[in-house]
Amino acid sequence: METVVDKVIEKDVIFDYTKFLSKSCQQRLSFMDALKYLIPLFEATVKTMGKNNLSCAERLEKKALKILSSYTSDINNLIRLSSLAKQEGIMRLVVYLPYSLEEQQLIELKSEIKGTVDFVKDNTEQLLFILD
Repeated sequence: METVVDKVIEKDVIFDYTKFLSKSCQQRLSFMDALKYLIPLFEATVKTMGKNNLSCAERLEKKALKILSSYTSDINNLIRLSSLAKQEGIMRLVVYLPYSLEEQQLIELKSEIKGTVDFVKDNTEQLLFILD
């Protein structure tokens, strides 16, 4: 099965935003999904009572598919993604993008997240989030 969280390399979790966009476009939007988009972090903070054996990367993917939306801006999705990663205890997140961000988008992203964002080895289509 193809996942948006490809793998964990050392302490880096890799999130493929291109695959996420593809998967999210294939999902049908229900009334409950529409409510989740209005209050996106609500579902992420709700604790489940059952035991969860998923890795932090798998939980991140599951939450991202529920909370992030192809109907909102990429910057808002990346801000939400960094917040979800932090909730999962992920300190280093590499995000593969389908295209490079514009300078203004990168400035906005850096100002909104708690941590740092930079390109991975000068590759403008891969961002490294180091979360505080």
